Amino acid sequence: MKKFTYIIATLFAITFASNTNAQISTPAEVITLTADLQTTMSLNMNKSDVTFNFKELADYKDGLGGYENNTYASTGEVASTANWKLSFKAQGGFNHTDGKTSMPLNNVGLSAKFTGSNKIKNNAEKNPLALSTQETVILDHNGKDSNAGDNDVNSFTIFWEMGTKHGNMNDKSIFEQDLKKGAYSTQVEFIATEVL
Repeated sequence: MKKFTYIIATLFAITFASNTNAQISTPAEVITLTADLQTTMSLNMNKSDVTFNFKELADYKDGLGGYENNTYASTGEVASTANWKLSFKAQGGFNHTDGKTSMPLNNVGLSAKFTGSNKIKNNAEKNPLALSTQETVILDHNGKDSNAGDNDVNSFTIFWEMGTKHGNMNDKSIFEQDLKKGAYSTQVEFIATEVL
């Protein structure tokens, strides 16, 4: 019996020693984390109608409106989590109320004053861009500084003009074009787009 007890004690010691040298296996699980950064952008503009009232001969010859003329101004702002640019275009012709007559869109132009604190490229500062049905960039990313931010840092004023012959606008005055009298109208669309 004594011999049997030694055998059991020896087996127990060997088993205990081999278990203490073995590594303990711990179960593990892996969780994947994903960050999906999506662009959020909003454009807010004063959508009040702009009406050019041509009454005097000087209005016909020299045009109306211009840079920093608050009579013909629209304010706006962009809030964006990404770099952005602002464009504009006419949605259709500049048509008379008779339904048959139209005038060239490029009689109208706009310039822009950026009033926010971000750094941007202004394609229309003091030099108006003529209205057309082709999308034209007014305010743009400058290629190096981020212009992402809220409304406070991305605010601007659009100054409208008509018949002034400035910039790339029509080089003939409203007087020289001898247009049919009456009301003409068109709608202008402003587009904020992410710059990649």
